[in-house]
Amino acid sequence: MTALRLSILLLCLGGGGWHLERERQAGRLRQVDEWFLDFLTANARERLETPDPAAAPEVALVTLRERDRAEYAAWPPPPLDWRTILQGLAPFEPDVLVVAAPLNWGQPAPDFLPALAEALLAFPSVVLGMEAQWQDVPPPHAPFLGGLEDQLPRLSNVSGDAELAPSLKALVTAPDPALLGQSELGVLAVRAEGGGWRLPYALRAGDALVPALAAQALARRVRTPYALHRLRLGPGAGAFLEQGRFVPLAVNGEMRVSAPAEGVPEVSALGLMTGTLAEGLPAVEKQALSGGRIVVIGIEAADGSCEARLLARALAGALALPRLRVLTLREQWAVWAASGLAAAWLVLRVRRGRALSTGAGLMFAALVAVFLVFQSALVWCPPTMPVFALASGALIARIFGRAGAGNAAPQPEKAP
Repeated sequence: MTALRLSILLLCLGGGGWHLERERQAGRLRQVDEWFLDFLTANARERLETPDPAAAPEVALVTLRERDRAEYAAWPPPPLDWRTILQGLAPFEPDVLVVAAPLNWGQPAPDFLPALAEALLAFPSVVLGMEAQWQDVPPPHAPFLGGLEDQLPRLSNVSGDAELAPSLKALVTAPDPALLGQSELGVLAVRAEGGGWRLPYALRAGDALVPALAAQALARRVRTPYALHRLRLGPGAGAFLEQGRFVPLAVNGEMRVSAPAEGVPEVSALGLMTGTLAEGLPAVEKQALSGGRIVVIGIEAADGSCEARLLARALAGALALPRLRVLTLREQWAVWAASGLAAAWLVLRVRRGRALSTGAGLMFAALVAVFLVFQSALVWCPPTMPVFALASGALIARIFGRAGAGNAAPQPEKAP
């Protein structure tokens, strides 16, 4: 009988586990794990919003300052100056280049525009900023996107109330079409609120949700396809990216502008215009550019305001936050094996009358263990498969488990 019960358990666990794993890989069971992960991150919110003091700086800012306008060929700087700056920046090999200022000089097209487009090709990942009008409530008409609808990425994995996100009203200035090439377009929007600054992480454009410039830069830095880029709006809002990155957001999906205590390293663009090796840069600025996996370039106005600086601070703050660690597949297999052994114990050792209550207790203990491990070490194990194994063991034990004392067959009386 023991062998029969064990065979039934192995058959159910094997077949059911194989089916659930296929469903999970196809994404049909992912929502269950995501709900539980949302619960865990909501309970660890304070820790997830505290920057890691040991995090290495990953963002550098390059500014074209209006107070130095006499040093440029014209103001705003023409394509020739931008090309020279990019040529000076290329040897530092940033992973992501974000040009916050819209690179558009109107018609007729200025000289050296093709040369600037060629200079952008030296960078593996480029996001070009656009100026846009946006608001909290949806506009009465579809937003004006200037024929760029197909060039804006979309976020498809969104949970919560998407209507909370700010709405895109119209694109005002986009980069010159000659510069698009392999670059991505993104909207830079900034809001002053409560003595601080916030940046929308995503904007509604009709029925779609498009990532803003900050979201695009983060996605490219951690190599997260937009199909895997999960955004939650409403209570517990945040963005989940690859490499365990979690970005806490306001309920409407806005990022708070913050940065590590030492701030974001800032470099004057003039130092990059002295040659391909940037001989005009001090050693500390060269070191900042060498460590900057994301380099943001923008224009600083005469009054010192600079939206690119706010973007760089928001990115630096997000990348300095602690990471979540998802168990590797091998580690998850070990957890599944332990759950299978617990299910076998239920079938072989627990009486039928106590099988369901004991199984429920084990499932509760497993979820509590996942909760405590996440709270203490930010380690995440998807609970679907372990809970399935324990539930299967409890049900099989209830039907085929050990008989209780009251169910034992009566023994014949001994003859006197």
